[in-house]
Amino acid sequence: MKRVLLTLVFFGLATMTAVPVMAADQGHGAAVAAKTARAADAAPDQAKADQAPATDQAPAARQKTADKATAAGKAAATGAGRGETAAAAAKPAAGTAATPARAAEELKPVPLTNSDCVKCHFDIAKDLDAHGGAHLEVNCTGCHQEHPPSGTNAIPSCSECHDPGENKHFATKGCTSCHNPHHPLELNFTTVAATKPACLTCHPDKGKEMAAHPSAHAEQDCNSCHNQHGLGPGQYQTCLDCHEGHTPDMTIKDCLKCHKPHSPTDITYGDDIPVAFCAACHDDIAATLAKSGTKHSEMRCVECHDGRHGKITPCVDCHDQPHDPYIHKKFPECLTCHRDPHNLAR
Repeated sequence: MKRVLLTLVFFGLATMTAVPVMAADQGHGAAVAAKTARAADAAPDQAKADQAPATDQAPAARQKTADKATAAGKAAATGAGRGETAAAAAKPAAGTAATPARAAEELKPVPLTNSDCVKCHFDIAKDLDAHGGAHLEVNCTGCHQEHPPSGTNAIPSCSECHDPGENKHFATKGCTSCHNPHHPLELNFTTVAATKPACLTCHPDKGKEMAAHPSAHAEQDCNSCHNQHGLGPGQYQTCLDCHEGHTPDMTIKDCLKCHKPHSPTDITYGDDIPVAFCAACHDDIAATLAKSGTKHSEMRCVECHDGRHGKITPCVDCHDQPHDPYIHKKFPECLTCHRDPHNLAR
């Protein structure tokens, strides 16, 4: 009898100990429970074979063993169920998995503002603030409506604001060859091949002046003299950058007293031009006049050649008719007798 009880207790303890350890695996837990039940059913028969007189206590022992096996089976099933629950909790619920398409729907683009532009383009913003002119009023996003890679319309066309139908200059191709959008009125012509067609759309009067007075200047492109737009220091070449002055101390202001840059051969002047300026080209005449010793030698060139280069003032404008009328009638040309106004014959 004691052997039977010990055998039953051994199988029960083995079953209770083995089931929790393997409960995480549903299949294995079920196998353990089935094996334990079969062992419980076989135990009474084995006990009968070993000790027949113990039949009075066998039913109670079998019932006790069966109850333990049933409890072990339930525990195994419960453990397996818990394992399924944990595994299920670790997996995303059906229909709730985060797909790329759904993530894209949830992420929406945020419009850029001017304060965003400054974060990466500070130097450009600083340049625009200092020299932008009317473009400063447009601001960054007024021109740059998109930003790569989400958009390709990052650089707008100038014609979107500057209608070619309103001004001939706006119809000129290659705007950015001269104009930097961030300082549009500070033009640098040194890198442009030909500027004259564009320049004449705003300065047609200069084109007409050069056509009326052909010269070597008229054959040049505008950027040969004009480095930048404007007449400030360093924005254009001065006469003395290409030409030698009439006198060592001559300045650009002296040059402009007689020569206009767009019609340099059409020489006009006031009454303040010194003899030395004329003598630089007419040195032989100046020397003859100086040696003559007449009152003419005491005069400035512009007193006879007044207002325009090449003009000759008639003698009578200053001298009237100093001789007898008969002589003036016989010799109407003064130089018939006086020969040379720069070296008057006595």
